[in-house]
Amino acid sequence: MAFAAAGVLFAAVGASARHAAAGDANWVHWGNTVDENRYSPASQITPSNVGQLGRTFIVDLNKLIPGIKKGQQSYPLEINGTLYFTSANDQVFAVNATTGDLFWKWAPPNLAVFANFGIVANRGVAYCDGRIFELTLDMQIAALDASSGKLLQEVPIANAVPGAYANYGYSETSAPICYNGTLIIGAAGSDYGVRGFVMAYHANDLTPAWSTPMWTIPPAGTEWRKAARIVGGCTNWTPSTVDPTTNTLYIGTAAASPAYYPSLRPGPDPRCTSLLSINLANGKLNWWQQQLSSNQWAYDSSQPPLVYTTKIGGKTRRIVSIATMEGMWFAYDAKTGQPIWQRVKVIDNVEHPDLQPGKTVAVYPSSLGGLNYSPASFDPQTGYVYNAAAETAVAMQQQTPAQEKQQQLLLGNTFLGLANGDFGAYLQSGWRDYGSVSAIDVSTGKRVWKFTDPEPERGGPTTTAGGVGFVGDGDGNLRAFDVKTGDVLWKFQTGAQIAAGPTVYTVNGTEYVAITVGGTTTSSSGGTKASQLQVFTLGADQTNSPSFTIAMKERHAAPTATRVIAAPQVHVSRAAIRKAGQAVVVPPKPIMVQAWTPNTNDTVAAQGHVFLAGKPVAGVRLRTGAGWMTQPTDSSGAFTYPVDNTMPLRYVISVADTSGAKIGGRPATAAQKAALQGAAGAVSVGYQIANLTAHKGAGGNLVVSGRLTFGKNQAPMPVGLYSYLLKGTLTYADGTPVKNAVVTTRTNDHKFWTYSRPTGATGQYTSFLVAADQEGDDPVPMTVGVAVGTDSYQEPLGDFVNFAALKSAELDIQLPAAAGAPLVKTTLNPQALPGAIYEGIVVGAVGRGHVIKPVSATWPDSNGNFQIVLPASAAGTTVNLYEEQRQFFSTQNATPGGSVDLSVYPKAPATDAPQAVATVKLPG
Repeated sequence: MAFAAAGVLFAAVGASARHAAAGDANWVHWGNTVDENRYSPASQITPSNVGQLGRTFIVDLNKLIPGIKKGQQSYPLEINGTLYFTSANDQVFAVNATTGDLFWKWAPPNLAVFANFGIVANRGVAYCDGRIFELTLDMQIAALDASSGKLLQEVPIANAVPGAYANYGYSETSAPICYNGTLIIGAAGSDYGVRGFVMAYHANDLTPAWSTPMWTIPPAGTEWRKAARIVGGCTNWTPSTVDPTTNTLYIGTAAASPAYYPSLRPGPDPRCTSLLSINLANGKLNWWQQQLSSNQWAYDSSQPPLVYTTKIGGKTRRIVSIATMEGMWFAYDAKTGQPIWQRVKVIDNVEHPDLQPGKTVAVYPSSLGGLNYSPASFDPQTGYVYNAAAETAVAMQQQTPAQEKQQQLLLGNTFLGLANGDFGAYLQSGWRDYGSVSAIDVSTGKRVWKFTDPEPERGGPTTTAGGVGFVGDGDGNLRAFDVKTGDVLWKFQTGAQIAAGPTVYTVNGTEYVAITVGGTTTSSSGGTKASQLQVFTLGADQTNSPSFTIAMKERHAAPTATRVIAAPQVHVSRAAIRKAGQAVVVPPKPIMVQAWTPNTNDTVAAQGHVFLAGKPVAGVRLRTGAGWMTQPTDSSGAFTYPVDNTMPLRYVISVADTSGAKIGGRPATAAQKAALQGAAGAVSVGYQIANLTAHKGAGGNLVVSGRLTFGKNQAPMPVGLYSYLLKGTLTYADGTPVKNAVVTTRTNDHKFWTYSRPTGATGQYTSFLVAADQEGDDPVPMTVGVAVGTDSYQEPLGDFVNFAALKSAELDIQLPAAAGAPLVKTTLNPQALPGAIYEGIVVGAVGRGHVIKPVSATWPDSNGNFQIVLPASAAGTTVNLYEEQRQFFSTQNATPGGSVDLSVYPKAPATDAPQAVATVKLPG
């Protein structure tokens, strides 16, 4: 296919825009509209002529980019004659929507890093105001120019969502949603115990639109997450839904982890496997409803919710509905969350007995079945909701008793899984996974029709005003069905498995159906032999691709900174600024951490003031690391900022816009504005320090002791093992160091992967090391990869390197002479190292303008009691205490109440560490 020049592209886009204005139907959002209804007003294709559909073109990504990652889950957008879609490894493509000719393509600058990722998938992009937005696997937001594909901005999600890093288990595989200038994102990672969230950004500059993420679950180590750091999950890993009539956001959440051991996360896991209603303007919770509590089968409420208006009992109502991996469908009042229909059965077999150690049980559906990420469609003409489901089964048993698993967690074995038994012996006689498409009449809550397919459904249906629905199947067929009766009217063999939903649009009055083809690794025998976009229209080529055989039944098995928009700069002399006086941002006193509660927003309004030379300053705008404050300071100089009061954190607040500044009711002078610009303070949210005392100890040293608490006399999570360390040196074949390279390790069960920081001038790297796998192997077989620029170095297919289980390691790597050549296994010889990476709360003291390094200290014990011993030279000093949650490598075992390796203490508290949470006068 020919590459279009920029001028041709702009002409094409402009022409298509004129056609769209004449009545063509675009597909602008992931679900066509932000209410995720997956319904197109296109009506050219009808039940009477659908038999004339044929394939008009194929975009084969492997021909555009030989060797591109195979598999496809992308849901294309169509905007004014251009189709936008993605590859599994985050490359973005824009093609002519009527011919398939390539306009542009874009690849992340660190694309080579993704070659060795454990999970590689992308389900599409969002569009707002001339920008295309993609979420990348390594937790970045990329903004591209829709006309040229030029990268406009790239922002690390962790800038606004604390801890949202790929090495902590987060990843991005889904499409963001953009509505009315607001970009909405969640993230994947439930299996790894991350903390689920949803966050909103201003689409024009990617600054946060909310002051804090909307967290779906409590902080680590609190409430039902006390057992270990891997307990968590409940992510929002599929696209969100917006009700434009009320500016309300709806999200579905995943199950809690560890998925198969509910006794390690006791209780109903509030907000997990749930539907949440959120105020889009500020990220505050309206209501939530849980679809399955105490969930031990890893059933998510991951289907993107639908919101629509229909009649129930003769009354017109606004409804939000969702279906779950359990295979059940629910409908609620969109405003109040009041249940309307509950547990409507979508699939045939819903049987899931409790899991038990050493006993294999048959579970229907599997955790990859039911309604996975498969979106539904609502047709306003029929009043039906259409679901495409995976009717699956699995034989499961818990690997070991839960108490043993908890001990393994504490020893650093990060995998908590299940053992798959004999898939045939414990299932129904002759069982084979299959798929189904069904319709539910929302007015009655009853299923009205259903048809089955030979392979599980993954991608979801799309319906149209022409009375035809479309759905792709794991057997490679694109099917058209009558939306009223469910009769299959037409099918077309695309030649590879389908795991995405159709996009329907019109250009120049012609209706097109587009779908990506290539499947996933988790359905229909892998189904990743292709990566294509195929487009269909009436009267086109009806020659089907060759069919294929499903050989076996499915088995389950460096950041860039955010751009800051600042006020225009005016040059003012330093003397004038000094004359104007000192500007200060006065924050409130430290805010104490409170227990997380599921029925509140878990935020508190922190109020501070801005003064210049002792006078309040009105009209200035402030910002934090998370973004701009909504309102300027009032006449008293006051500002209010909502902060998360469930986790310790420090929020730096600075004056960023002085254009509207007033002092004493008069506009500030240029010198006053210059003095104000950049003035900063901070709000600290920290643990309460109770029983704080200071006394003289041996040798005149000063002993400070106390107890960290929060909520109703609870203690924070004590220090514990976090992970293991991998380090080493990278060199080229001639022995020179390799700069800016990234080392990736992945367990052979593909469950865990980590990647290092880029190497420096000496070629040295450091990384986390997940030293355990699903099988409990010792040594642990891993795949090692290296990315240098666009070159990826990997071991030969099927090869692996053995690492000592539950040990840190050192691995020096020498690259082969030829760029991109396979790594030589005989040169990869990891050596076990003593020590591990721990995480804990360091309590320290600041006095006389600097950190006072202690002589000795103890970690807070399980009750929060700590002690720090300061040198005699600090006698008589009034010190402020800080609390810093730190990850650190140590050869000394860190235990609750045990001694602290003093090398852990920082030279200065981290910017985001709560400071001055308590003050104590040391004895003289």
